[in-house]
Amino acid sequence: MPIAASTRAGPAAPKVRDITGAVYFLAITVFLVADADLIARLTHAHPYGMGFTKFAALATFGECLKNRLAAGYWLPSRLSLRVLIWGIFGLWIPAAFPFMDGGTRTLASLHLWPAEPAALWMSIWINLFAGFGFFMMFMHYWTDSMLMQGIHASWQLLGRPETVRWGKVILISIVLFWIPAHTMTFLLPPVWRILFAAYLGIALGLIPSFASTNG
Repeated sequence: MPIAASTRAGPAAPKVRDITGAVYFLAITVFLVADADLIARLTHAHPYGMGFTKFAALATFGECLKNRLAAGYWLPSRLSLRVLIWGIFGLWIPAAFPFMDGGTRTLASLHLWPAEPAALWMSIWINLFAGFGFFMMFMHYWTDSMLMQGIHASWQLLGRPETVRWGKVILISIVLFWIPAHTMTFLLPPVWRILFAAYLGIALGLIPSFASTNG
C-alpha cells in the first residue's frame, strides 16, 4: 500500500508527519481557545453542523493518533469514510448534552432521582443509560469492523474473542475515564462544555480504536 511504503522512506519522513500532526492539533487548539465566543455562536446557530464538524475533525484525529502509535504512520485506511462516520456520531452530542442536563434536573425536581451531585448523575446517565457507553461505541466498533472486513450484521460480532476484549476495554474506560470526564464536562458552563467535549472527541477516537483489533 502507498501509505505503508511511505513509512520506509527514511527516518526523516515520520518526523515530518509528526510535526504535521502537532501543527494540526495546535491549530485546532488555538482556534477553539481564541475564538470561544465564535464557537459558541456557531454552535447555538448550527448545533448539529458543529457537532458533525468537531467530531469529524477531532475524533478522527484521535483515531489517526492511535494509528501512528500502533502502526507507525498517521493515516488509517479509508480515512474519508472514517471522517464521515465520526461526523455522523457527532450529530448525537448536541441533543444528548442538554437532554441529560434537563432530564436529570427534571427527575430531581419530581423527587425521582437525587439532585446532587448533579454533574455526576448527568455523567452516569449519559454513559450508562443514554446510549454513549453501548450504542455509540458499539456502533463505532461495528462500522470499523465493516471498513476492514466488508458489510456484515452487528450480531455477527458477538462471541468473537476480539469483541470480548473490546467490551472489557470499553467497560474499563467508561468507569475510569468517561464518567469522570463527563462529570467535569457537566460542571462547566455550557460554552466550555462545548470546547471540552471537542477535546474529548480525541479520546473518543483513540480509545475505541485501541479496543478494536480491526483498526
